[in-house]
Amino acid sequence: MSTQDWINLIACVGELAVAALVALRALGGPLATPLIFVSVDFFTWNFAQLAFHRSGLVAWHLLDMVASPLATALAFHFLMRFLGRSRQLGWALLLIYLYYGGLAAIAACGWVSPGARALALSNGWSWAWLAGLLPLSGLAVGLLVWHLRRVGNVEEANRTWLLLAAVTVISPLASTELWADLGFPVPRLGSVGIISFTAILMVAALRFRLFDRALSPSTVLSATVLAAVGGIAYLTVFHLAGTNTALLVLGTLIVTLTLLSAARLIIGAIIARRDQTVRLATLGKMAAQMGHDLKNPLAALKGAAQFLREERLQGRSIDDRTEFLDLLVAQIDRLESAIDKYQRLGKIQPMRAPVQLNDLVRSLVMLQKLGNRERIAVGADLAADLPECRVDRDLVVRALENLLQNAFEASPDTSAVKVRTTRSHTRQTPGVMVAVEDAGMGMSARIRERALDDFFTTKPNGSGLGLAFVRRVAEAHGGEVSLTSKEGTGTTVRLFLPLE
Repeated sequence: MSTQDWINLIACVGELAVAALVALRALGGPLATPLIFVSVDFFTWNFAQLAFHRSGLVAWHLLDMVASPLATALAFHFLMRFLGRSRQLGWALLLIYLYYGGLAAIAACGWVSPGARALALSNGWSWAWLAGLLPLSGLAVGLLVWHLRRVGNVEEANRTWLLLAAVTVISPLASTELWADLGFPVPRLGSVGIISFTAILMVAALRFRLFDRALSPSTVLSATVLAAVGGIAYLTVFHLAGTNTALLVLGTLIVTLTLLSAARLIIGAIIARRDQTVRLATLGKMAAQMGHDLKNPLAALKGAAQFLREERLQGRSIDDRTEFLDLLVAQIDRLESAIDKYQRLGKIQPMRAPVQLNDLVRSLVMLQKLGNRERIAVGADLAADLPECRVDRDLVVRALENLLQNAFEASPDTSAVKVRTTRSHTRQTPGVMVAVEDAGMGMSARIRERALDDFFTTKPNGSGLGLAFVRRVAEAHGGEVSLTSKEGTGTTVRLFLPLE
């Protein structure tokens, strides 16, 4: 094989290693899905180039031209997810996908349409690819520099520097493929750019926790070995097939399907294990809370019943013990109320009644102070003359308890958690705002973007339901939740509830 073929093969192995690494250790993280797609696309790009060089079949070149424009859109999507702007700039991502998806569609149609093939292989297609690449690369660099100036965490700054280096390396090197197609005397260095990009990602993942979790060298080694096996398999196919196009296509198809089947088994096992962990964690939290809510009324019921039984065994009348009978009825009512509360938690159907949130916050703060929270100070800053609002007290209490629990878990020792109430207007709707502030480590931009999503969590034993439940409670009342956080300075979650 030529030097270019070896470079393409090394790039293929590197991208397979990144995809395997994400599948093994980072699946479910905010960067996992876009990075897997980027890696698979880069692999396809290099593999198609390698197959084209080995066989000369134009169909492989067209596959390269399908993958290369899509790689630009996918890489930009990955960067926006890293910056926590994929939703804020969703309209821009859609336009980028439409533009580059159109170029890829033209190349794909070239497999069956001579006209589309001629258009894809023309200079106009290459100029259109370049016309989008240059401003998009400039935008990516500008956003990364802006993010770099705002981060307060050294590790996040190092991640940003590495990704900035990756963009400045891969963009000019990838464009050499197009300049060469246009007839300019430049070497084709697209594969070198992809190898450099992959190496930078590996450094960011291992040294600076790009996936917001630690990756062990053994995990990277396992992913690299798995990718190397795939690379050796492809190399064997190329060696045995030679210039036999039919054998080359059949061999690569068999190896690809084998790798996909293995990846499906691995990823399926990881997803099943994660789903089981989420279910068990959710059930555990629900069981613990339910046990807490039912324990006191059951203890009172048992005590009253034992007392009345003892009175009867002693031959004494219980006719004048009506207070114990009233206690039994009251505790049964408490049990029915608790069961009704848990039935309504899944549906989030509020039963509204006038509630003074200042009183509710005072009682919660007092309970937290009595609940063995010596290491963290809990305070309240309550607005004067806060109006009542019509809300479901039980649901709001549960929502605030979740926010306080998250604040306590995020806060270091001897720090403080503050609960504030204010009058507020959101979208011209009068209401009240309850904010829970902590002085913890804060969240990165990509975690902050998904923090309110169902089942999203960064905690090893978390269920991902806490903040999602708060959001659903707010929405059920016609309100909303907002979150502000910065690494190194803490997090503030604001719950807005309309007055009516």
